[in-house]
Amino acid sequence: MKVLNGYDYAVLVVYMTILIGIGIYFARYMKGAGDYFKAANKLTWWVAGFSSFMAAFSAWMFTGGAGIVYRNGLSGMVTLGLPGVAIFTGYLLFARLWRRSRVTTIMEYLEERFNLPTHQIASWSYVPVYILYSGAALYSLAIFVSTALKMDITLIIWVCGIVILIYTLLGGLWAVSVNDTIQFMVLLPVCLLMVPLSLVAAGGLGSLINNAPPQYFEVPSHGLPWHYMLAYLLILIHGQNTNPIAQRYFSVRNEAESRKVSLLCSGLFLVGIFFWAVPPMAARVLYPDLGAMLALPNPDEGSYVVIALHILPHGLIGLLVAAMFAASLSSLDSIYNLLAGIVSKDIYQRIFHRGLSDKGLLRVGQISTLAIGLLVIGLSLLMVKYGAGAFSVMMKISSLTIAPLATPMLLGFIYRKAPSWACLFSFICSALTALIFAFYLPLGNYLDSLGPWVDFTVSSFTIVAVGVVCFMISPYLFKSNEKDRERIRIFYKNLDTPVDESTEIKAAEIDRTSIAGFIGKVAMLMGCLVGLFVFIPGTLQERLTDLALAAVLFGFGLCLVIFRKK
Repeated sequence: MKVLNGYDYAVLVVYMTILIGIGIYFARYMKGAGDYFKAANKLTWWVAGFSSFMAAFSAWMFTGGAGIVYRNGLSGMVTLGLPGVAIFTGYLLFARLWRRSRVTTIMEYLEERFNLPTHQIASWSYVPVYILYSGAALYSLAIFVSTALKMDITLIIWVCGIVILIYTLLGGLWAVSVNDTIQFMVLLPVCLLMVPLSLVAAGGLGSLINNAPPQYFEVPSHGLPWHYMLAYLLILIHGQNTNPIAQRYFSVRNEAESRKVSLLCSGLFLVGIFFWAVPPMAARVLYPDLGAMLALPNPDEGSYVVIALHILPHGLIGLLVAAMFAASLSSLDSIYNLLAGIVSKDIYQRIFHRGLSDKGLLRVGQISTLAIGLLVIGLSLLMVKYGAGAFSVMMKISSLTIAPLATPMLLGFIYRKAPSWACLFSFICSALTALIFAFYLPLGNYLDSLGPWVDFTVSSFTIVAVGVVCFMISPYLFKSNEKDRERIRIFYKNLDTPVDESTEIKAAEIDRTSIAGFIGKVAMLMGCLVGLFVFIPGTLQERLTDLALAAVLFGFGLCLVIFRKK
């Protein structure tokens, strides 16, 4: 099995430099908080769509997700495609409503629809939870890559953490979204290239099917039954419509474009999962005992990387590692920008400095981004030193205050009779239910004894059901005061009013820049750089592989440049 060499490290350095350069480029367009947190509602729908996909497609798909497919086969692939179904509900309903809400942050919606206490409790809850989550995500990526690819874990944390911090700090949502699009262009061809190479290594599709374990291509499977898939889909519908993807919905020009964002993101998941799942399946046939090859707690999670190290030439190995980093960077940069918006607008401006100017809010947002980025790096380094056990407990407790919030948040768009206290009432009841399932061990042990994933399924459906019931009965228990009723009336009036671009979206310097042309030129540059891989010592097949990938990147960029001119 190959290890990274100097060529691969050079690829990583160049790749990270390009990401930072994009952040520097878009820094010139950050004139106010609207530019920084929602791209002044000028985010191109396809850029927002690619960015949404990358925000949802974390490096976990290469590790834990690959392990699920490696163990469960077709059932694992179907399970990992469920986010596409969940995101499609945004196309059907929530994308349009988020855009018409005309908010700058997700938390701002909670005050407009409900009240200030709900807004503040949610804001103060989200920030520490997602900082903990980001620290754990960076730590998980670092510990996996350091073990599988023999890289220093501290170096990985510092490099990834600083690169994300620089371009997010400088360029705001524009830099985040454009970098996500660039990273998609790296991820896609590498993953597509892995499919035929994996099949060839496994002896072809027929050989893969014939040599796979029994029931490997059955849906559902014993490890992933139907009830688990349905519960997982229910959770995803909540999460994928209230996480950073929602930020992309209200950062484009109008409702039609917000729906296109959802449709593109959903389609990429539903189609892409078929290509992405092939390498772990091939690895199951080629390397049935990964435990003997990798010193990981869960060796199955190394399936994608192991087969890649066997079939990819040097240079492309570096690009694969860059793609793994890209997947993590794209989920973390979205969280950084989202949290900075909550800290600056929903907490600092709303409570401590209501008269803060738009320029001042931008500066607070940038300071918040810096603080969040450094905290995430610090938490990851602490996890390296002390282990993640204590932090896992903290995350478990904290997450119980976040997951139950999604149900009333989405219902607030739909159920107009709910009073201003409905969200908080539903949230508290759901959170208490979640606490019972999480910490009342006899109940958990009993549900576990009934079969795999029964505990997860029962707890998920019960927590959501409690939240829905409490929200629906809230009009009979609480009444809004006159001020809240008037604010809620205005909120629904906005939901019923289509966005008028001519009056609601202001001219800005970014209007003179062709985003398609800029991304196209970066893609063409990357295609040329990948073309240089042919000079790396290797076989003819490896050089042809390099040229094929270079042609895909260059061709994609050329199409964007031509599109820009038209």
